[in-house]
Amino acid sequence: MLMDKTKQKLSASYVTGAIPDSTRQRHAPLYGRLVSEEHLPATHRDVHHQQRSISPSSSSTDIRAMQARIPTHFRDPSLAPLRKLSVDLIKTYKHINEVYYAKKKRRAQQSQGDDSSHKKERKLYNDGYDDENHDYIIKAGEKFLDRYEIDSLIGKGSFGQVVKAFDHEEQCHVAIKIIKNKKPFLNQAQIEVKLLEMMNRADAENKYYIVKLKRHFMWRNHLCLVFELLSYNLYDLLRNTNFRGVSLNLTRKFAQQLCTALLFLSTPELSIIHCDLKPENILLCNPKRSAIKIVDFGSSCQLGQRIYQYIQSRFYRSPEVLLGIPYDLAIDMWSLGCILVEMHTGEPLFSGSNEIDQMNKIVEVLGMPPKHILDQAHKTRKFFDKLSDGSYVLKKVSNQTRKYKQPGSRKLHDILGVEMGGPGGRRHGEIGHTVADYLKFKDLIHRMLDFDPKTRITPYYALQHNFFKRTSDEGTNTAGNVASLSSVSTSPSTDQQIHDDRR
Repeated sequence: MLMDKTKQKLSASYVTGAIPDSTRQRHAPLYGRLVSEEHLPATHRDVHHQQRSISPSSSSTDIRAMQARIPTHFRDPSLAPLRKLSVDLIKTYKHINEVYYAKKKRRAQQSQGDDSSHKKERKLYNDGYDDENHDYIIKAGEKFLDRYEIDSLIGKGSFGQVVKAFDHEEQCHVAIKIIKNKKPFLNQAQIEVKLLEMMNRADAENKYYIVKLKRHFMWRNHLCLVFELLSYNLYDLLRNTNFRGVSLNLTRKFAQQLCTALLFLSTPELSIIHCDLKPENILLCNPKRSAIKIVDFGSSCQLGQRIYQYIQSRFYRSPEVLLGIPYDLAIDMWSLGCILVEMHTGEPLFSGSNEIDQMNKIVEVLGMPPKHILDQAHKTRKFFDKLSDGSYVLKKVSNQTRKYKQPGSRKLHDILGVEMGGPGGRRHGEIGHTVADYLKFKDLIHRMLDFDPKTRITPYYALQHNFFKRTSDEGTNTAGNVASLSSVSTSPSTDQQIHDDRR
């Protein structure tokens, strides 16, 4: 309304000739604001000068002709801001609403586009050879070094991947461990290579149940370790039994080989702690034979060169690691004791869902740890409360949903089914599963699961146990390997020295 009146006044001025002095600045509406004459387009200034000569008697036709000469880019009065906020207010709000949702939709589309571009960027890790987890993108048929033809993926882990490949030079299948393209994983894998090379040199005849590292190389920023190709792991074997376990005879064959391997690792020139012994890291050499090998030394270290505090898979984690006591070679013997029970029963002996649950389940079977162990551990208060008389009790966990049995009340005797024909009575009447056989097995397990790592049985003395005197495994030549190993570097005096060092 205001702008319309202004226009009428200006039109009247043009008609009557009531134009201000030429030395003054004249104003006309342009895009909703007033501008001086010198800012008007030339054509508009010409109109002003012509209007000075128009008389009051000029016809309306002349006026329309004059108005037609006004540039088209001048705003329609109906678009004036005041009109938009008064007469056309509802239209204005509708327009704002439409603009808002249009912008919102456009932002959403841009966001989706950004996500898509990020996905494309992720595919370009390491020039497109890696995925977003820094794992090498496996392609069947690809050749590494124009020698190793990739067949298929065997497995994945935190370290990287393992693939089956064909070695065209040696005309055999191999397993290649491809380490992640990240510095920490590379550093740890380099330690693994060093330890494997040490073990392979010391086991030139390949008879102490340690996986053979053939060679290693770099491929597109990934360290690749080439191993002999083995078969199923012991967890796969358990799954094949529907988790009912293998016979005591087969358990004995596995135990003898694993004790021999630990004896080999404990020799003074090696002193290697595996740190992650479990069924998944023990592989059959042949699916139809009982010969096995230990794999995955990615967490391993030498005695006196411990790298990590958080080691061992929880089910097989030793009390000294749980309690934060400096550990040594004995932690692998604890893991072995847990593994042997699981192989025969089909179930983990201590299946804790966390460290506190793990300790409680250990105490259920073995009773309370010795006082001197708890006194020296710096994580004792995580699991136990100390009473005024200096003794310890298990800490009560708030919101505890599971009730534990009294310490030592879940007997290993019952878990193994010593007098019931094995676990669940499943081995009743089978050859090699007498009460006497089970008593020997139970005694060996108790010695392997000693709370005190200093008194826990060592590999050498484990191999002298009565449990192994019943029979020998000709298929794996275990007895011959033990005799050979003992004659070379593991005499009783040598083993006793290792045993004394842990004291």
